Amino acid sequence: MINPNALHDQATSLPALIKEQTWRLEDDLRKSVPTPVQHAIRHIVLTGSGDSAIAGLAAEQTFRRFVGVPVYAGESLAVSRFLLDSYGNEYPHTPMLLATSNSGEVARVVEAAQRAAAAGGYVVGLTGNAQSRLARASQSIIDVGAPAFPAAPGMRSYVMAVLALNLFAIRFAEVRGRITMDEAQALRGELAGLSDVVQQAIVTADAPLRSLAQDWRDLQGVEFLGSGPSRASAAFGVAKILEAVGKQSAHVDLEEFIHLNYFERAATGIGTVVLAPAGSPVRSRADELAPLLNNLGRPWVAIGAVTDAPVSIEIPQVREEFAPVVQAAVLGLLAAHLMDATGEEPGRGAVGPWADCADGATTRDSQIVL
Repeated sequence: MINPNALHDQATSLPALIKEQTWRLEDDLRKSVPTPVQHAIRHIVLTGSGDSAIAGLAAEQTFRRFVGVPVYAGESLAVSRFLLDSYGNEYPHTPMLLATSNSGEVARVVEAAQRAAAAGGYVVGLTGNAQSRLARASQSIIDVGAPAFPAAPGMRSYVMAVLALNLFAIRFAEVRGRITMDEAQALRGELAGLSDVVQQAIVTADAPLRSLAQDWRDLQGVEFLGSGPSRASAAFGVAKILEAVGKQSAHVDLEEFIHLNYFERAATGIGTVVLAPAGSPVRSRADELAPLLNNLGRPWVAIGAVTDAPVSIEIPQVREEFAPVVQAAVLGLLAAHLMDATGEEPGRGAVGPWADCADGATTRDSQIVL
């Protein structure tokens, strides 16, 4: 298998990362939040910025299905300056804010943590930096730091966050009696078993996506379509395309595409990725979408077996709540091969008009408003 760049290396490292880290994460979070606090929670908010916000969206359905309390996943600015204003110490430890930032220094995430604490909430910081501002603003910390690896648009840190959030949802459901100990352990086993599934997906997808990237290298942009947990994967695909190659990119719900993006001009210049996992309730709508994409002349690929797709990357079926872990590897491969095909440098090299973002200054140095 050819490794064209560090992003490709990160994507192909995911099976080992999942195998090595799932049970370590489970052990860490098992001791992180006192049981009485977990019983007291009435609302859960998942937040972050960039990939970390997407990780919350990827885990939202797991919380919704198993935990039995209202849950909301949103970007840190909206959570901090709008959502948290609706809380005011009415119930103990509510909301529980699960704030994710690998560096622990992203200003808006730190701000959300501080505001949640001021509103009487309970803050869990998911970070790889125990000395960070986020860690200091949190009542509990979960170490989501991945072992060191050559830098690239985030793959490993994203998967670590998604694993940790899913594991926390399972633990929370177990403590509150929503699922049995045996059911919880079986779910954890499914997450750990994604290591083999991701490895199989990589073997299946790598060569076709390398060829597709050559065909798509001159397209003006790439759109990602998904719904449910796959909507998070669509957002993650956009993030990797923007970071890796800087092409115009967007993510949209499968249904909303037909209402909105369907009418875009220059359809033949927009690569389109349709995420429709095997067994998903959205598959019937994806099948109806296929002839529309073909009629528009859009170059497109299905991640999943969609009827009449010109290219299909079929990956093994897993519980749909856990599908974003597998999809992340496939979408990372696509971005890596596009980066290789276009000769682009990640993050535009943080030079020229992008020099302001060097060392994360544009996200870390923002004023925190309380």
